[in-house]
Amino acid sequence: MTLWLFALLLWLGSLTAGFLGAMTGLGGGVILIPLLTLVFRVDFRYAVGAGLISIMAVSAGSAAAYLRRGLVNLRIGMGLELLTAVGALLG
Repeated sequence: MTLWLFALLLWLGSLTAGFLGAMTGLGGGVILIPLLTLVFRVDFRYAVGAGLISIMAVSAGSAAAYLRRGLVNLRIGMGLELLTAVGALLG
């Protein structure tokens, strides 16, 4: 695989993952991690790490857009975030 083809496939896959993650709420990792592991043969641990960073960026952008539109209940969101963070640390 040439460098240009690699870059193009990675760019298109990342764009698709970000778009679908933002539109569906599934998270781009559903597309990005299989793409990295199956197509590009990236070690699973590195693919998961890259997927997490990507998902954080997409989630932050999506959250900002929802906040600007007034579609966020901050009381529920902050409660969920606190409990999710505790669960992530324990898990």
